[in-house]
Amino acid sequence: MQTDFTTRTTFLTLALLTLFVLFMNAFQLSSQPVSEDDYYVALSAINYMESGQLGPTMWNHPCLRNILVYYALRMFGTGVLGAKGVSLLLGTLCTPLIGLVAKRIFNDNLVALIAAFLWACDALVIDFSRQGINDIYLAFFPLAAIYLVYRYRESGNQSWLIASGIFFGCGLASKWSALFPMLVTFTLLIVAIHKETGGAVRERIIRFCHAAVLLLLVPALVYLLTFIPWFGRGYSLPEWSALQKSMFLETSQHVGYKPKEWDDRDNKAYKWFVMPSVFVDPFMNMDTLDGETKGVPDFDKSVTVVLGYANPLVWLLVLPAIFLVARRAIRERDEGAGYLTGLFLMSYLPLVLSPRPIWMNTALSVLPYAIMAVAFFVRSAAERFRQSRRIIAVYLTLVLIVASPLYLLAIGKGTRIPVLRAYLAEQYLVQFKKNMPPGDVKDAPKSAIPTPAQPQ
Repeated sequence: MQTDFTTRTTFLTLALLTLFVLFMNAFQLSSQPVSEDDYYVALSAINYMESGQLGPTMWNHPCLRNILVYYALRMFGTGVLGAKGVSLLLGTLCTPLIGLVAKRIFNDNLVALIAAFLWACDALVIDFSRQGINDIYLAFFPLAAIYLVYRYRESGNQSWLIASGIFFGCGLASKWSALFPMLVTFTLLIVAIHKETGGAVRERIIRFCHAAVLLLLVPALVYLLTFIPWFGRGYSLPEWSALQKSMFLETSQHVGYKPKEWDDRDNKAYKWFVMPSVFVDPFMNMDTLDGETKGVPDFDKSVTVVLGYANPLVWLLVLPAIFLVARRAIRERDEGAGYLTGLFLMSYLPLVLSPRPIWMNTALSVLPYAIMAVAFFVRSAAERFRQSRRIIAVYLTLVLIVASPLYLLAIGKGTRIPVLRAYLAEQYLVQFKKNMPPGDVKDAPKSAIPTPAQPQ
């Protein structure tokens, strides 16, 4: 493929796109009601850092989120920036990272810009960039580590590889799904070393060990260090091993989670890229003040519905795009295409094969590689026509048109749209019906909820 943009133009465009993403992610964030997840993320951070206790939310996942959110709370206070600032920052930085990694995988600036644009418009990405919960970490830390590996290969500077190992460790300390891109990246380095060393067996073994230390042992050490507050309670390494086993059992089986009471169909990973899917997050607002509704439950003030809808113009192209990338890897022995195929398959297939429900928030561990493949697919398909630039522009415009209403749903404004208000209430808020008070409910559709008390 020919490069359509200079490196300077590409970096400038990525910078402008990043500023746009920051604005979209932060737009009216302070007015978005606090969810139960946001509240308990902050509480979990305080519990963990000040007493070494796990929970109350996601005790079965590693603890980096607690550490980052705790210091954000200390720095910015207990408001929006404290609880959600880390997710906002990492979700925004994913946009240039997608472009920088795609540029190196395909050596094509236009593919990089398409990928960054598609990521920036995705409703699921926007949704979790505005929440305290740490699913956006699943995209950021592996992407940052991959970018640093490419910088190491370009310069030979060991510092980049050390930093990559640290970022992979942060990914593992967020959720274990970072293990899969880490192993694929380690394999990439091993194959590259094998080719570069030729018959120098001694040098090859030394470099193999070097890569193993920095990309396997360093991440493991970072993961272990994030449990220091837990060890501070007096626990030992054998007890830590028992904790890891308990965490694994809960994560793999989710026996401690209650089934969702609404119609929850999009809880199997195989559906994400073959049919329109959505992540549903309805919640009672944790920050509705007593008396704000004058004793009468008001639907608009008491409840929020946040929906992360998959844009069908992007998500439904993922599997054909991966097929095209894999074919390029095989036919042309293209290292970047093979690497991206491995990243996608190793991240996605374990989720598809999992016997327990897998909700779409976990798709953020797969989505960066899926979107890079779609960007390559769009670029390749458009190249078959004379007006390739125009075709790409039309496609991206259509993506943006579809993404616009999905953005409103992702930031919790769907209930303010009259045509959607009653539908969202009936579709996703049935779990609150049992809490409805007797008598009339002011300005509320058939499903209404009472105002919760202010958390103490």
